[in-house]
Amino acid sequence: MNRLTQFLVLTGLTLAISGCAILHHHQIGEVDSNIVQKGRKFEILLSETGFSVNEAGAILKSTTQSKQSRKDIGQAQAIIEMFQMGPRTGNPVFTDQFADNLVDRVLEKCPSAKVSGLASTRETAKYPVVSGEIVKVSGYCNDKTEE
Repeated sequence: MNRLTQFLVLTGLTLAISGCAILHHHQIGEVDSNIVQKGRKFEILLSETGFSVNEAGAILKSTTQSKQSRKDIGQAQAIIEMFQMGPRTGNPVFTDQFADNLVDRVLEKCPSAKVSGLASTRETAKYPVVSGEIVKVSGYCNDKTEE
């Protein structure tokens, strides 16, 4: 096996076994026990891929001895960072609008809008260079009409 193949195998194994989950925020709204008992539970998951330009640049820079290549990598990092946006938690994402339609998604799951126990969680599934930026919303919906 040549050195490049060994490096790629080692990098792949490192990426495969070095992930973790990071909880950034969890919030629970008011709970109406009547809705929780009579209603049905629903869950919505939204996610977007995050990307750490700094981690990717560091890995690339460690693979070269050329000062010019390191400079080029740094310039590429700066350009990519200009197009990343998103929350301050986790890695930046390429679109920060992935959770903008959350209210519409809740109303799709519960058209009656009788919702209780709404809980929202913001977390990151983190791996070297790449992450999954995740928003999870769960709650209870009462679709039954009052008689």
